[in-house]
This record gives sequence, structure tokens and C-alpha cells, in this order.
Amino acid sequence: MARRPIGNLPAEVTSFVGRREELAAAKRLLPTTRVLTLLGPGGVGKTRLSRQVGVAVARAFPDGVWLVELADVHDPDLVTVTVAEALALRDDTATPLRRLTEFLADKRLLLILDNCEHLIDACAELVGRIVATTPEVRVLATSREVLGVQGEQAMPVAPLPLPDGKTEDPDGKTEDSDAMRLLAERAGAANPGFAATPANRDALAAICRRLDGIPLALELAALRFRMFTPEQILARLDDTMGLLSAGPRLAPERQQTIEGAIRWSYDLCTPAEQRLWEQLSVFSGGFDIDAAEAVCLPAPGARTLFDALTGLVDKSVLSLRYDGDVGRYSMLEPIRQFAHDRLAERGDEPAIRARHRDHYRRLALRGRTAYWSSDDVDWFRELNREHANLRAALQFGLGDAPEAALEMAAVLRPFWEHNRFLTEGYRWLTDALAKLEEPTELRARGLSAAASLAALLSDRVSARQLVDECVALARRVNAPDILAEAMLDSALLAFNDGDTARALELAETATHLAAECGHNAMEMDSLAFAFVCALVLSDPRSTAFAERLLRVATERGPSLLGGLAQWSMGLDHWRRGDQDAATGYLARSIEMFSLFDRCVWLASGFEGLAWTAVARADFERAARLLGAAEILARSTVRLAHAITGVLGDKMRGRVREALGERVFQENFDSGATMSLSEAIDYALGRAPAAARPPRPAATDPQAADVLTRREKDVARLVAAGHSNKRIAAELVISARTAETHVEHILTKLGFTSRTQIAGWVRDHEV
Repeated sequence: MARRPIGNLPAEVTSFVGRREELAAAKRLLPTTRVLTLLGPGGVGKTRLSRQVGVAVARAFPDGVWLVELADVHDPDLVTVTVAEALALRDDTATPLRRLTEFLADKRLLLILDNCEHLIDACAELVGRIVATTPEVRVLATSREVLGVQGEQAMPVAPLPLPDGKTEDPDGKTEDSDAMRLLAERAGAANPGFAATPANRDALAAICRRLDGIPLALELAALRFRMFTPEQILARLDDTMGLLSAGPRLAPERQQTIEGAIRWSYDLCTPAEQRLWEQLSVFSGGFDIDAAEAVCLPAPGARTLFDALTGLVDKSVLSLRYDGDVGRYSMLEPIRQFAHDRLAERGDEPAIRARHRDHYRRLALRGRTAYWSSDDVDWFRELNREHANLRAALQFGLGDAPEAALEMAAVLRPFWEHNRFLTEGYRWLTDALAKLEEPTELRARGLSAAASLAALLSDRVSARQLVDECVALARRVNAPDILAEAMLDSALLAFNDGDTARALELAETATHLAAECGHNAMEMDSLAFAFVCALVLSDPRSTAFAERLLRVATERGPSLLGGLAQWSMGLDHWRRGDQDAATGYLARSIEMFSLFDRCVWLASGFEGLAWTAVARADFERAARLLGAAEILARSTVRLAHAITGVLGDKMRGRVREALGERVFQENFDSGATMSLSEAIDYALGRAPAAARPPRPAATDPQAADVLTRREKDVARLVAAGHSNKRIAAELVISARTAETHVEHILTKLGFTSRTQIAGWVRDHEV
């Protein structure tokens, strides 16, 4: 008698790329659950992952791993029959379920049910029966929706990790992400003449990001490498559905195009879910439920959007994540683009886009009061979360309602400025101004905001033209609050021109004008800049500016401008020699600045505390704080650099002289390698600097002997800029072993970064 085949997993014809963490998670979960469901949208790679899991765990199932493909089964009554057929059971009974469960009763096998979503009820019923009657059978399902059976463990399958651009070494080399590896391997298979090179790496990374790391999308894009260069493919990805329209001829129809894969989910949705899905395509970067309710219109007859929204999450069209306490929904880009095409076909796009624009205009306009009040933290956080949506609203507004776009861009000036989006904000403002040339108050306000950003960008010519027109128009429309803004813009220009005394005079005038007309935000902005100018000039009026700013900020309650007030008071007390008071004020400024995700002023807070440490002769702490400020300082706005540039170099020189070059660099590097949260804790005295083993001196002839021969080999490759993966390949060891060697080197040498290893190799000529 012929032996029954043990399993039916097909041989794979292409390599399996990545998914190491998912494979490990599935192998860990399978022994603890009877039903494991791989959950995710179409094209994300659930099928391939399930098969790879089957291969990885096959030895644990003596009766085999059996794959049941349900994609082409459309009748729920055929689910059990299809499973029986996959197991090579004859279809010769009127009770296939009973026959199937009797066969499985004493078996120890893994049953993979692939593509359950369109037969969810029938699959759930069958799996529930199998679990109840077969103690040793385990089920691995793939679906866009949970089965809902008792004891089910859902495991979401995300797209492949994307290139993030982070560097590991001084040469800027990175280890390829899984998405990049998949794209490169499949492109090479489609076009043997293709190879990933440093020259095309950026384009490949952009393609991966544009397609959100969806394996099916990447594989379909790779087919186009037969005809196009990476740059040409990237340029055509705005038409993702058209570009990726020709999949492998022998693949199932639903997998031959991205559109086919996504339409599979679309056809499973209710009409209300389909309409909501289409309308949600106008969002960029995700959305919360309040935004969905404000922008989208319920389907006819539906009372709320909630049921349809829940259905889209259940069907893996939307994913839900939490940003703090805020739940946010998002969809992958190809899924969004598919829905956008449907929205356009239905003719609803202009109306929904207008609702989207108006919703985010209301968010922007909150800044009229939020910036100078206690609502500023929430406002800035929401702006950061909704940055992509703000961009989408501005872009649509430029074509449909330029007045709304200009109004938004102008009131967002603090966001552009304090979050380091100067160039972006300037572009939105100038684009909107070009469309609205009528001499109105709105144009004057836009001119003022654009002039401010141009001055901070050191674009003197443009800033001067904008200021001059703003002043003339503000006088024409009798807008004293805008004149106050223009006065501060002029002060920034004078400062850029090196005339700090004139800048101080103009900034002081701006404070009086703003106070007279009740322009609270401008009054505080002007006081802060007047303080900066006075401090640079060693003008004793700096004390009055700092005290007035603190008094006004305390009355009105903002955290960002309040942090600037504390910072000003701290530096003023440092200047006057009261280091205890200075330290207290600067610490409070850091606490307030740390409430904001991208605050440019944190570096200045660290530097200020470093200067107080210098005054106390605590030079090691000063060096660490200077190191902590280093990366943040590179992106700090110019007016903060005015102080750090004039005084910071002098302070750093004093620390370096007091400690000596080697000890200074060790402490500076210690601060530079701290995470932002660690640096904040250290600055505030909530945590000491991490203790580090003594570093072998470069002049010690025995220092190099601290490493083994193999560790020296690894150190040389680290210094050459190699990733752990490449080191492993070079030395014919596993990536994990290479990683362990690097960790041992860091520990032995008392280092925290690969850059330090490179320097050590150079110093010791290893």
C-alpha cells in the first residue's frame, strides 16, 4: 500500500525575504494556541508567511502540514469539502464534516487555511468544530478579518520594514531593510542586468516607501525593471494602479494586479463601508474618529459612521494605533489610492476634499489663541500628528480656496518656526500670496508671516521686499497688530545684517505696539527677541525684558513661550552671576520645552545649563551637557545660534582647556550618545550619567591587546564602515555572532558607538 504523503506544501520558486521576527513570533505562539490567525490586508504577504511558518514547524507535526487554498472557493458549503480534498480524502459521503473530523481525531498535524475572509462564517464554524473534536490538530489561518472562534490568537502581519535612512557609521552606510532586499532581489530576477548600487539606492528606497513595503506591490513593481530604471519607476508611482497592472501570467487573477488584490477586499465590504473607505482616501498620514466624522458623510440610511469604520478595521482595510491616548486610523498607500480612484469615479471628491480642508483650517485657526495660552501644548501636538493632513488641506486650498490656504499658512507661523519647518511654511505662504494679490488685511498678514520666515532663513532680499509691502499695506488697511509683526520682522532683518543695536531698538518698539493693540503672541515673541539682542550686547535692559516676558507668560499660561521666559531669566541670572537661580530657571525651561515633540529650544536649554556648570567649575557635567546639545543645536533657529555662536564657543573652549582634550571628548561623547529622554533626565538631575569603564589611552602600547584577534578583525571592519551583516559575510560567521563581537568590543573599550570604535582603530593602528 502506498504511503500517504505527509503534507502538501508546494515548493517555493522564489526566495523568502525577511520576516524573521514574524516567523519567531508564530513559532512561539503556535504551541500555546489551537488557532493562530495571520491578520492583514491584501498583498501584505500573509500567504507566503503562513507557508514559511509551515516549513519551519514541520518537524513538530508528524502527520504533516497541509495547505488549503480558499481564494477560489465562493460557496460556503464547499469549505469543508475543499479541506477534505486538500487532505486527499475522497468526496464520497453526504456528511463531509463528520468524515473530516473522524479522520483528524487522532492526527497531529497543522492545517493552513489560506484566504478565509470571504468565507469567514463557514471557516469559523469549521475551525470551531475541528478544535472541539481533534485534540492535536492546530489551525493556522490567513485572513483580513478575525475568525472569532474561541481561543483564537490573532497575529497582525505588517508590511515589510522600510529603509529609514539612519546611518550606523561615519560613511553613512546602512543595512538594507527587508523591503529593499525584496525589491532588489525580485528586480534582479526580472532583469538579470539590474543590480542595486549606491547610485540607485535612494530611488529604490523611495519606491519602497512609496509602496509602504507591501510585498505584493514591491513584487509587481520589480517586474517593471525589465523596461524602466528605478528613477523612471519612481516617477510613475503616482499612477500606482496603472503601473503595476501586469503580474505573473500564472498567478491567480486576484494577484495579477494590485488593483485586483485590493478590489478583493472592496467587494467584501458593505455599501456603507465602501463609501466610507472612498471618502477616507482624502486623509494623509492617518486620522482620528473626530476627523472622520467631520469630513465623511454617512451612507444613505446610515445613522453614524461608527459601524462602517469598525467594519473596515475588522477587514484590515484600516489599521488602528494609539498616539498617546489618541486612537488613529490609517490605510496603506495602494489601498488609499484604490479608494481615491473610486471616489473620483463617483464624483464625490471635490465635496469631500472641501470638508477635509475646512476641518483642518479650523485646527490651524485655533492657533490665534492657542499659541499664547495654555492650549499650546495640545495644539502643537495635534499639528504634529496632522502635519500630512495640513499639507493636503493647503494643497487643495491653493487650487480651490486660496484665501483659506493663506489664512491657514499665516496662522501656522509658530508651527513652521518652532518645529523647524521654515522652508515649507515659506513655500506655502508665497504660493498663496501669488494667488491673492488684492490689497487686503489677509494679504498683509500673509506678507508678515512670510517675511518672518524669510528673515529666519537669512533670505535678506526677499524678507526686505515682503516687509516693505507689509508695512505699506498694514497702514493702508489700518492694522496696527500687523504693523507690530512687521516691526519684529524688521528687527530680525537688522540682526541678520549684524546691526544688533538697531535690532534691539526695533524689537523694543514691537513689544510696545503689540501690547497697545492686544496682540499677545507678538508681545511675547518681541520680548523674547529683545532679550536675545540685549544679552548679545551685554545691555542691562536684558533683565527688564526677561522679567516682563516671565510676568506676561505667567499671566497667560503658555508652555512654549513660558519656556522661553524661563530660559531668558536663566541666562540673565547666569550673566549676573547667580548660578543657583540660573540653574532653576533653565531646568524649568527644559521641562516646558520637553512637552513639545520637535522644540528647537531644547538645545539652548542644555547649553545654558552647561554654562552654569562652567561657572561652578563642574567641567565634566558641562562637557556632557554640551554633547547632549550638539545634535539638537544643528537645527536650532538662528536667533538661538546668536547666543551659542557668540558665547558658546568661548564656553566650550574653557571646558576643553580645563579637562584636556581626551577627557573632554570622553564626556562630550557620553552626552552626545544619550537619547533625548536620557539627556533631559540628566540635565534635570533625575539620573546620573551612565558609568563607563575607563578608556584605554591611545598612548598606551598595550592598549590594543585588550581585544582578541577576532575582535580586532571585527573592529577593523567596523572602522571600514561595514554593517553587522556584512561583517558576518566577510568573516563567515552568523550576524548574531558579529553583533556579539561588536557588543564585547564596546564593553571592553568603554564605548557606546561604532564611531568611537573607528577612532580607536585609527589611534592604535590596529
